[in-house]
Amino acid sequence: MPGLHGNEMPLDLLLGEVLRKVAPQIQVLSSRHSMSQINQQGLASEYTQMRVDAELSYILNRESLKRIGSALGARYVFQPRLAAFAQIMTDRWTFPGFGVLLMQTRSSDLRVSLQLWDAKTGELLWVSMAEGTLQSEAASRDYVYFEDAARVALGGMIADLLNQKTASTYTPLNKLLDQLIEIPSPEAKSDGTKTAAPPSQ
Repeated sequence: MPGLHGNEMPLDLLLGEVLRKVAPQIQVLSSRHSMSQINQQGLASEYTQMRVDAELSYILNRESLKRIGSALGARYVFQPRLAAFAQIMTDRWTFPGFGVLLMQTRSSDLRVSLQLWDAKTGELLWVSMAEGTLQSEAASRDYVYFEDAARVALGGMIADLLNQKTASTYTPLNKLLDQLIEIPSPEAKSDGTKTAAPPSQ
């Protein structure tokens, strides 16, 4: 996103760390390995163009995705996207008359989306958006760092994926709407197949 370029670079590394911890059953290719394979297979320009197009359309081109997935030997591709990021420091307590800072509130806020694509068919299988906010009270001037907030947001989204959800934060309004939606039981399907019911919120 304009104004955020550079900040998004750690997302793939942090997503890999979160996946290995939260979903160890998923085999994850490192970003270093993926970038090397894409370049060695002569797909760097096509990969770049696919990413540029996705900035405008939020869609990964099917043919490019298929070729890149084949080069990596990967069937599924996660596409993280940083939508917003801010670090804020607010003075909370100063010594009157002397201007001596005794305490600050430090916070990092980010918004990130995550897509899961089928590299073979070009199907968008799952998408989620989450916001991560971390705050701390301290006398030092250190920020709450990007990677900490990103781990919170990405960890929540991967947990959602494993639990068949698409939102990491539920407000009271969300909970009310969930209660109003009738969720059919696995036995209610007429074709005899079963599907896992979503967890209670």
